[in-house]
Amino acid sequence: MIRDFFLWMSGSALGMAMRDHKAAFPAAEMVHLIGLGLLLGAMLLFNARFFGLGMKRQTTAELAADFAPWVRLALLIMVASGVFLFAAKAGDLWEHQLATYSTKMGLIAVAVVFHYAVQVPLARAGNLGWGKAGAAVSLALWFGAATTGLSLEFL
Repeated sequence: MIRDFFLWMSGSALGMAMRDHKAAFPAAEMVHLIGLGLLLGAMLLFNARFFGLGMKRQTTAELAADFAPWVRLALLIMVASGVFLFAAKAGDLWEHQLATYSTKMGLIAVAVVFHYAVQVPLARAGNLGWGKAGAAVSLALWFGAATTGLSLEFL
C-alpha cells in the first residue's frame, strides 16, 4: 500500500512535471531550503534562550509567542515544497533511500510533536531547568532531521 502510494506519486502529473522541467526541482529545493533555514534559525534562537544565550529581555513565554508565526510559516513552506520534491523523487526514494527518508520523516514528526507538546509549554511556564534539557533534545531532533534530509541528496 505504501509502495503503491510512492509509485503513484512518482507517476503522477506533478511527479513527471517536476522531473521533466529542468528548473522545477532546483526551484522547489531552493524554497525548501529557505524554509529549513527559517525553521532552524527560529529553533536555534528560541532554544538558545533556555541556555541563557541572548534575548534575555524577553521571557521564554514571550519568545514562544514571538516565534510561533515564524515556526508555522517555516513548516508550511517546507511541507508545501516537500510535496513537490517528494513527487519528483518518490520512485527513487522507494527503491534506494526508503530507510533514510523514513528516518528523516520520523525525526520531523517527533520534532514537531516535541516542540508543541514539550517546548512551548515549558517556555510558557518559564521552566528554564527542564527547558535546557528540552532545548537540547529539540535541537538534536531538528538538526538530525535536516542532516538526514541533506544526506538524501548525497547517498
